[in-house]
Amino acid sequence: MMVDQTSDTKKGPLAQIQHYWHIVFKWKWTAMIVLLTVMTATLLFTFLTAPVYTASGSVWIDDNPKILPFQEIQTFGAGSNLQSHARLLQSRALAAEVIEKLRLFEKSEFGAKPSKKNDPIDTLDPIFREHLIQNFMKTISVSPVPGTRLVDVKFRNRNPKIAADTLNALFDGFIDMLVRKRNQASELATEFLNAQLATLRTEISEREKKLSQIGSEKGILPLTVTEAPTVAKLAEINKSLTDATIDRINKFNRYNQIKSAPLGEIPDAPTGGLIQKLREEYRTLSREYAKRLATLTPEYPEMTRLKSEIDAAGEALRNEIQNMVSVAYSDYQAALTKELSLQNLLDDLKKEAYKVSGNSVLYNSFRIELENKKILLESLSKRQNEIGLSARLNDLDAVNVWIVDRANYPLRPSSPNKRKNVLLGILIGIAGGLGLVLGLEYLNQTVKTSKDIAVSTGLPTLGVIPSFEVEIKSKGPGSEFSRIANIIRGSGKENKKKTRAERPDSNLGGLGTDRPSADRVDRNCRGNSIELIAIRKPHSIQSESYRSIRTTLFVSSPPGKIKSILFTSSLAGEGKSSTVSNVGIALASANIRVVIVDADLRKPQQRAIFKRDEGPGLTRFLSTHDEPTNLAMPTQVPNLYLIHSGPLPPDPLELLTSAKMEKLIIYLKSNFDYILVDTPPILAVSDALALGPIVDAIILISRGGQTPIQALKQAKQKLDAHKLKCLGVILNGVDLIEQDGYYSRQYSNYYKTD
Repeated sequence: MMVDQTSDTKKGPLAQIQHYWHIVFKWKWTAMIVLLTVMTATLLFTFLTAPVYTASGSVWIDDNPKILPFQEIQTFGAGSNLQSHARLLQSRALAAEVIEKLRLFEKSEFGAKPSKKNDPIDTLDPIFREHLIQNFMKTISVSPVPGTRLVDVKFRNRNPKIAADTLNALFDGFIDMLVRKRNQASELATEFLNAQLATLRTEISEREKKLSQIGSEKGILPLTVTEAPTVAKLAEINKSLTDATIDRINKFNRYNQIKSAPLGEIPDAPTGGLIQKLREEYRTLSREYAKRLATLTPEYPEMTRLKSEIDAAGEALRNEIQNMVSVAYSDYQAALTKELSLQNLLDDLKKEAYKVSGNSVLYNSFRIELENKKILLESLSKRQNEIGLSARLNDLDAVNVWIVDRANYPLRPSSPNKRKNVLLGILIGIAGGLGLVLGLEYLNQTVKTSKDIAVSTGLPTLGVIPSFEVEIKSKGPGSEFSRIANIIRGSGKENKKKTRAERPDSNLGGLGTDRPSADRVDRNCRGNSIELIAIRKPHSIQSESYRSIRTTLFVSSPPGKIKSILFTSSLAGEGKSSTVSNVGIALASANIRVVIVDADLRKPQQRAIFKRDEGPGLTRFLSTHDEPTNLAMPTQVPNLYLIHSGPLPPDPLELLTSAKMEKLIIYLKSNFDYILVDTPPILAVSDALALGPIVDAIILISRGGQTPIQALKQAKQKLDAHKLKCLGVILNGVDLIEQDGYYSRQYSNYYKTD
């Protein structure tokens, strides 16, 4: 029966798993090669890479390291930021100090390349030193521990002793750097304060002498007694001037707002005032005019009247706004006049005060400045004493960093991690293999299942012929298929041990003595083991598939309506000729007279398949005036006849399109039940298209996993363009697991008895 192509294509979870498992199994060698390649590379890297040891330690960074309250100068703000200290541990300056202290440039583990090849190493070469520092910084890692004041530090090297010693030297250098920075800050602060104090003392002494001289010469009383009334009056006028200035600014803003406001949109306009009434009237008339304008023209008397009223209201509104602008401007001018008047009064009072008590003001200014200088001198003296005391605490190492764990010699290498690398290599190999095989599978745009045929061409699948390899997998090593595989490999030992009773020709009941044995057929079919399998293995999966195609041909049309069938394919190598021969055997076994016409006049195969070359052949018949009476020759199979191609002509298309070819088909229809015509690929030459009009139907042959979907589409398009009837497609060489999934096992198990 015909394969249903409209069934639901959705698969359950189990079917999906089986589908992907089959893809992996299909490409298993590719996946294995990827896995082995990755594993080999991983093992080579793991066991050939020199081991690296990692020394680790930790430091504590305190945010409050002060012993005395005045010692905040010693923290430099660094203790409050773990990231700052982490960055300092990875600084280039600290790395250079450690390299110099341990003379790491003499260690082979830290050997940097000279600036030029083949040059001797110069330890003073800046490029060489730069390489050393970069190598050093690449091997150190610093990571603050979240939620704590701890910082973990690790250092890697191929020598465990050097790794531990270098990390401990890094810790010591880090502490020394902080202490030096603290002492440097204290020294700089002390020098600065000493210079400032000396300057202040000199200035205070000079100003005291100047103040005493002014007081004795002028006989000046304190400012609070003689000048208090004048100062109070000045303050009062100054306040009035400030208020006048604010009032002038507000009125100026009010004037600008009214002047620049849209028509009728006066800010802070009084509710119910004339402005608001005029604006409402203007808006009402404008809306009424716009409403009536939709039905009346502007020249209409009513519209003219409304327009006049709108203009009058707008003019009244503009006049009222202009009045308000004038009032606002007058208010602004009055405020400005008041401000200028107060400013003039304040200036006069200042001149009078300076004239009366200028000497007293000068005296008090000198006195206030002198008092400020004394206060500053007292503060700087206090700070100088604090810094001096702090400097005497150097021996206590009062810094905010201390080493918690010093580095010990690592006993085991940290890399390469053999177990981790092997497991990672296996995972990467498996993932890479699976990804590659899935990619290869889905990039393979070929016909693989009946669904591909239905989607690409819309044609039904007349039958599915399993690939020969599927049956080999379903049998044991000692089966008939293993024997055939051994023959293909060239051993042939098993064949010699077989008795005649065990040979498949015993199943060919009715064949004449002149037909070749099954062993002969096997030898003749080493290049393509599917040929004549319908007589060699009548109970195989493939033979049953051909019989299923026979049933499909019987039920697809009324008896006698379709007798001549042309077989073609999209491209060469799709199993067209073997399919024609096996379908012919399946039809003949149902007691039906069948003739196979090998019309492939370019690369004929039927003569080689059946080993029959008797008779004149098709080309000789078409090129002469012979009658077709003795053209069809019997084969090994009862009821099956063959018209082989005959000699290859120079122009096959000319012979196939002759009137004699059409007469031959008519003659064969009257003498046989089915005529099977084997033709060349339809995309290669036009022979099949030329023979199409003289046959009843056409069947396309495709090979699973080989025929490109685009090629099958083009073949169908050519048939449609020539209006040729296509019964469907026979899918040859199909992987049953891919086609039918789980049920393919049932097929294989069922036919194991053969």
